[in-house]
Parts: sequence; structure tokens; C-alpha cells
Amino acid sequence: MYKTIITLLCLFLAYTFQSVSAQPRRKSFSPQDFVRKLESFIVQEACLTPAESTAFFPIFHEMHDKQRGINWQIRELKKRTLPANAADKEYYNLICEINKLKIELAEVEDTYYRKMCKTIPAKKVHKAMKAEDRFHRRMLRNFSNRTAKKQAPPPAPPSARNK
Repeated sequence: MYKTIITLLCLFLAYTFQSVSAQPRRKSFSPQDFVRKLESFIVQEACLTPAESTAFFPIFHEMHDKQRGINWQIRELKKRTLPANAADKEYYNLICEINKLKIELAEVEDTYYRKMCKTIPAKKVHKAMKAEDRFHRRMLRNFSNRTAKKQAPPPAPPSARNK
């Protein structure tokens, strides 16, 4: 009796382990891979030569680093909760700080786009801007499709669909 139960338990565990290990493992996000794919996409879409990409990408990444810092400050200000008895003036000042940072963000972008236009033709800078937006949209679409597939219920059998 015990041997049968132990045997069945071992078979069940072996089957469970086999089915779990057979499932594909999801790759973790790699920032280096993301940047490499982004650069490759921009080079291809904007038709950048090796010399142009060597001049363009350091400025591009420097701009994004500064933008990331400002966006972090904006997020922190938006997360800030004022006391329940805070006056409208305090909320207004908080909104003004956020708006000043957004203006600073636009100024950083303007400054760096001017620098980029001095290193490569403006037409290619514009193509690079469009390529970056397209790349981010595709990555988000791929990510949302991947998560939707995980959450979607299994399709109904053909007999149930025809009714």
C-alpha cells in the first residue's frame, strides 16, 4: 500500500517537474540590449554612416541622461503628498515647480537637438527623432502583446465557437 502511494507520488512529482522545466523561461530586461537595439534601429532608419553615428550617439545619450534626471525630479514632485491642511498656495507652488522642470526639460531637448544638428544634417536628426519614437512604440506594442497573451484565456474549442 505504502509503496503504491510513494510510487504514485514520485510519478506525480516527476511529471510536475518535467512540465515546469519544459516551459520557456522569460528573458529578463537588459538595458544594454535595449540601448544596442535602439541604436541599431536609429542607424538603420536614419541612414547614419559610422562617422555620423559616432558623433551623434554621445550627444543623444547625454541628452537622455539629463532628461532622465529631470523626469525623476518631476515624478518625485508628483508623488509628494502635502498635509491635509495644506493651503491652495502650497499646491500651486508645487504645480509651478513641476512646470518649471517641464520647461527645463524642453530647453535641454532644444539645446541638444541644436548640438546634434551641428554634427549631422538636420534631416537625419529629424529621422532619428522619428525612429526613436517608432522604436519605443514597437517595444511597447511587443510588451503589451506578450502580457496580453499571458493573461488571455485559452481559445474556445472549435465546437463551442460554431454554436
